[in-house]
Amino acid sequence: MKRILLFVTLSILLFGCKKEEKTAGEWSTLAIEKRQEIDNLIAHTACNDISEWSVFTHGEPYSCAPTHFPMHPSIKKEFDKLWADYLYFDREHTNAMIKQGIIIDPCWNDIWFSYAPLRIECRDNKASLVFISDLDVEESYAEIAKIYPRIEAYLAELTCESNEGWTYAMLYNNDCSASYIPVRRTNERPAIRTDIELYNAHRANIVNKEKPDCSDRTYEYPDGIICEDGKPVVNTKTN
Repeated sequence: MKRILLFVTLSILLFGCKKEEKTAGEWSTLAIEKRQEIDNLIAHTACNDISEWSVFTHGEPYSCAPTHFPMHPSIKKEFDKLWADYLYFDREHTNAMIKQGIIIDPCWNDIWFSYAPLRIECRDNKASLVFISDLDVEESYAEIAKIYPRIEAYLAELTCESNEGWTYAMLYNNDCSASYIPVRRTNERPAIRTDIELYNAHRANIVNKEKPDCSDRTYEYPDGIICEDGKPVVNTKTN
């Protein structure tokens, strides 16, 4: 009888104290609040000498772009603790969504795009990151004028002997459409990738600010790569 009572008592203690699982929404709220703490920490750190600041970069799981923060040595320890808490809440948010049956599409990084800040500067006594999306349209046009000749030179040097060993990269156009260029398939990062990422980021900045009418646009999609007269060519088809 004592054994039965002991078993019942232990069962009540174990199952009665079972931790209630948080929902995806609750984990999301915790992550958002922690992210706000991080932003407040940085915002309340005076920026007088930009040479004392650096850029903290982290690539998050299930994220198509890395995260960047201005970083000062005086807040690094506190930042690290807050960031570790944020990553935990964000990871639990993702796990909770998966448990709820939500399908999270991975980022295949099909579009080469530059997300990195161009520079860090002091603005109104606060450290700020400057991205391509912060530039004026004229600045992006000027940068494209420097970048595109390098892409053209890369394409001019490409040769092929077969249809094998090729992939493609997408280039944004100002009319909301895209064009595709051949890129040699390799396990290493192609040298031309940085220029393509910058080119696409500047084109996107121009389109977002000029807001062209894209309602009647016919879009083309890649439909294989062939070797034609010693040059790789990306075949396309319309939707």
